[in-house]
Amino acid sequence: MKFDHYILRPPLSEDAESVFELIMTNKPRLIDYFPLAVGSIHSLIDTAEYIKLKTAQLEKKEAYTWLIIDTKTEKPIGFTFIKNIEWKIPKAEIAYYIDKHYEGKGIVSKALKLTITYCFDALKMNKLFLRAAIDNPASQRVAIKNGFLREGILRSDFRKADGKLIDLHYYGLVKQA
Repeated sequence: MKFDHYILRPPLSEDAESVFELIMTNKPRLIDYFPLAVGSIHSLIDTAEYIKLKTAQLEKKEAYTWLIIDTKTEKPIGFTFIKNIEWKIPKAEIAYYIDKHYEGKGIVSKALKLTITYCFDALKMNKLFLRAAIDNPASQRVAIKNGFLREGILRSDFRKADGKLIDLHYYGLVKQA
């Protein structure tokens, strides 16, 4: 999937080094909101294993992980995720992050728009949801910009890397008939 000079695609084994670099560069700001993924990557070997896991999840249709690639540099600059899929409903959670040097440029919003379209058209989802920390207004803006409505606050629903429980805004988007 393409937009501007970016593409969305699954991570490949040959991406391990650049994915590792992306995560290490952004680890301080990502560790609180992606503690399992970011906290488990400490080396190129860990990164290669992470990519294998994401590939296996994609093959089993358990989760979809896509890199956002800057085609000018051929480097990954972020991720979008389709996870916590409930095929019986069908619904899924969406998540995303971007390199600190690419923030505020609308890239995540455009990548999320493609991810949403894929979920509704290819995966036949009925509902998408995302959770954004109360102290993360940028993520909240991305959700609203893409048509998500805030459905409520999930109190003490997420544990940050330091162990602190935080509240999350819960956003939902239902497929239009």
